[in-house]
Amino acid sequence: MALNIPVINASGGFDDDQFIASLAIACEEWGIFQITGHGIDPQLRQRFFSSMEDFFALPKDTKLTLSRTKNNMWGYYDKELTKNKVDAKEIYDIDGNIDNLKKEHPELQVPWAEDGSKLRSVVIEWLQQVDQLSANLLGSICIALGESSATLNPFFLKNHTSFLRLNYYPSVSERLPLNDVEELGIHPHTDAGALTVLVQDDLPGLQVQKDDAWHTVVPKEGGFIVNIGDMVQVWSNDRFKAPVHRVLASGKQARYSAPFFYNPSYETVCTPLVAQSENSHYKPISWRDFRSGRAAGDYADVGEEIQISWYRI
Repeated sequence: MALNIPVINASGGFDDDQFIASLAIACEEWGIFQITGHGIDPQLRQRFFSSMEDFFALPKDTKLTLSRTKNNMWGYYDKELTKNKVDAKEIYDIDGNIDNLKKEHPELQVPWAEDGSKLRSVVIEWLQQVDQLSANLLGSICIALGESSATLNPFFLKNHTSFLRLNYYPSVSERLPLNDVEELGIHPHTDAGALTVLVQDDLPGLQVQKDDAWHTVVPKEGGFIVNIGDMVQVWSNDRFKAPVHRVLASGKQARYSAPFFYNPSYETVCTPLVAQSENSHYKPISWRDFRSGRAAGDYADVGEEIQISWYRI
């Protein structure tokens, strides 16, 4: 069943009253929306997708040499777990902190392919755009919550832990059976961080759970699909709910997408933005501990994945 999630036009500005009102309704009732009028160059989008397709077209042996390791979270992986089930996709994770990417010797090096200068260049250009879009949206969410647009800036301006993920969902003829009764590209979950800003091709695959049913999100041409994450749900004290979503495995055609996970710094302790602590629905959540727990479940079967419900008062 297709679902027409809210579509919000940002061309009037991210502090426009109508935009804020529409955003508040979308976050309260859906937790997911599409945004247009964002100002990101469609030609940059095309170059970005072309580079992503070129990367996943590399020989499998080459991609495996770029695999993430126990000590470095960046790189290629084809056995990611969601809720302890293997997803039918390949990923390539890239540090979303541009300052780190530009360092000659970062603490954690993204393993670029030998001829990966083109991809690296377009990724940096892309990150500059989606990082700003994410910051603008988070500021708008703060306004919708009755706060200053800069309220959450201290958690993101330095050492934020955002990352960009390139997703490739192979066609049914390309992938090996996963021996899963319900084979999915990504199994049901909520996102751990603040916001996820997703760009995808025109083949629907993302599904969101609403009213106890799964609905397919039909991407709007030129738009971004945005969903709030667990940390925004906590900051909003449950006024805005992180949506449960999943992604279908590909059919006859392969699919591509690239979510940007906008995450705070590891020093962040997340608590609701409410004046009286007794009104808080959550105990303080260390983002470092929460993110580490969720990441452990992504790459190894460690039992039940960490959830914000564990911190509910």
